[in-house]
Amino acid sequence: MAFFISTSTSYSKEYIIGVEDVSYFPLYDFSPQYPNRASFTKDLLSSFFKSNGYQFKFVPLPIKRFDKWYVEEAIDFKFPDNVRWRAGDSKKLGITYSSPVLTLTAGTYVDQKLRKKPRESIKRLGTVLGFFPTLWYDKIQDKSTALVELSSPYSIVKHMLHGNIDATNIDKNVINYNLKLLGKSGDSIVLNKQIKNEQYAYHFSSIHYPEMIREFNAFLRENQQLVARIKSKYGIIEANRVK
Repeated sequence: MAFFISTSTSYSKEYIIGVEDVSYFPLYDFSPQYPNRASFTKDLLSSFFKSNGYQFKFVPLPIKRFDKWYVEEAIDFKFPDNVRWRAGDSKKLGITYSSPVLTLTAGTYVDQKLRKKPRESIKRLGTVLGFFPTLWYDKIQDKSTALVELSSPYSIVKHMLHGNIDATNIDKNVINYNLKLLGKSGDSIVLNKQIKNEQYAYHFSSIHYPEMIREFNAFLRENQQLVARIKSKYGIIEANRVK
């Protein structure tokens, strides 16, 4: 395992990493209820910043204002980020994105019994408050599918198990963790492969520090075993292995 030790003179600066103020464990958890909780994101980014001798701080921010963080909150970095989540003027901010950190599946997860049902059968789609299911934009716009926004993945999974919502777009790793909390197996809620799904990535991003994004890319390349261990520690299953 190789760590690159930076000779940067900017050690005194404390870099601000904008993160979502929601419990989305095991991918991340920066909700107020768990201020010191470890997660994949916290372990990975802490390893990078510490290995380079940088001072840093995670700052949980409202998901509803995701597009405004760089402008309104004066953050230095954002995680997770992806150009597909950009809209309007935020596309013009000159953001530098890292190499993919995690490759995940954007899809529709349903109760086992609904795994082969057509898209038209989904009448109530559950998501975390502030998330927006891009693959369901048309159905939500024409009101043929109702978007049910809940405060936590735990609530979403619980409502799914009780049949109160038909499907969700939250990540399968997060679903599996909450199923375990509820004493259910991972195959209780599965990907409906009859409905369009696609791969997307989590990226680390910055406007003002593209050189540090390049350092982060080098860190990912040079510490592949470390990254794999962190993924394994939190049981992260990436795209192509989702059931």
